[in-house]
Amino acid sequence: MSNIFSHSISPAFTKQSISEFFVNPFFMGEDIRGAVTVRSDIKGTELLNKISRPSFLTKPKVNAGFTPAGAFVLTHPSITVHPMAMEFEQNARAFWGSIIEQLLATGYSEDDVEKMKEPDVWNKIMLPIIAQAGQQDLVRQMFFANPVQENLTSSIPTGVVDDDFSGYTGFMTHFFSDVYAGTIPSAQHIPVSSDTSAVKCEKILTYTYGATDTLITVTINGIAYTQAYASSASATVAAWLAAHKTTIEARAGINGVIVTNPSGAQIKVVSRYKGQTFSFTAVADSGGSFAASGTVAAVKAGALASGEADETLEAMIDAALPEIFEFPLVFLVTRSLWRNFMHTVKNKTGDLPLTMMLNGINVPTYEGYPVLIRPDWDTWIAGYQNGIQPHRAVLTTQKNLIFATDGLMDSEDVETWYNPDLQMRRYRVQYKAQTAYLHPELMVLAGFGD
Repeated sequence: MSNIFSHSISPAFTKQSISEFFVNPFFMGEDIRGAVTVRSDIKGTELLNKISRPSFLTKPKVNAGFTPAGAFVLTHPSITVHPMAMEFEQNARAFWGSIIEQLLATGYSEDDVEKMKEPDVWNKIMLPIIAQAGQQDLVRQMFFANPVQENLTSSIPTGVVDDDFSGYTGFMTHFFSDVYAGTIPSAQHIPVSSDTSAVKCEKILTYTYGATDTLITVTINGIAYTQAYASSASATVAAWLAAHKTTIEARAGINGVIVTNPSGAQIKVVSRYKGQTFSFTAVADSGGSFAASGTVAAVKAGALASGEADETLEAMIDAALPEIFEFPLVFLVTRSLWRNFMHTVKNKTGDLPLTMMLNGINVPTYEGYPVLIRPDWDTWIAGYQNGIQPHRAVLTTQKNLIFATDGLMDSEDVETWYNPDLQMRRYRVQYKAQTAYLHPELMVLAGFGD
């Protein structure tokens, strides 16, 4: 009788090394391996030693004895990996209807799929699909993960954290935050212009006291922030700002807002980046009112102006600090930026850029530096960051970007088993992950700030 579970013939549970079955095939199948260093041995928090290079060591020898000169500066930024999991289940019969071509191509018949409790059938038919999807998801989070990313409704944050992105901090989140804070100097960031100039959304609400008000409620992007009435409308607004400004501005990352008190009883909200919109209303509990003024509609960046990509990439090389050229460099760029560059090249010469081999992959070059084109960036920027700052590029060296995981731990492995009660094959990957970059001076960015 078919499909009768027998442990001696078809083990119900298998467990493989996460390094062999998850980290290596998922990561090494991607063409970012020439741009990112994978650390698969970080189990919790680890210090990443940064050593400055001493200079001016050589001095005239004018006295007897020993006179030391120069010193190393050692700093210890840390990286902490966070737990992640990929879990799903699949019924054999439902699976068969959508996979008949791959099934037949691998030499299996319809009846074989009913034996999904057998690891050999599962591994040869289903795992290739899982590997491809898991690889894409791993890389998506590696770049775009953000603990404060919020779900968007009609392009506006809702106040609900998006657990598709909130597991740890991706490279993009580091870059935006550090350009904004000045950790990555402005000289190492190249603004990108488009043929439609982007505009920040703005709005001012001015509070007028209603004689018996005891509370005001200001709602920004789906969350209400309250403040008890103080001695005057202006004092109430000032108290509200002091209580809530930090919390509000910590929300939503690239889709967030900045709140200020321009004068008197005014609350002003401005989108953090050009092109992002927001919702902003306020009410008083007893007769008071809020009047709107200074409203400016958001305008998103359009397509790149002719020749903009060429100017951007050239400016990135010009802006790089001299020490970066001691290392093998690589560009990572959105597809939108690269396509703009291709139009420029064809209009000038009709010839395509030269290519080179990077870790076994043929990639284009710009001024001799390999370029990794990331069409997935365009997808995630448009779909989950509301198309804000759509044209981006990074120039760095592989050893500067660190993707950390605990892939060598025996307890964090790939598991698959068959549940006979539910007739489900189940699959689970557990791991920990985090990203970091080591040296701001080994980085030039474009399109990460207004």
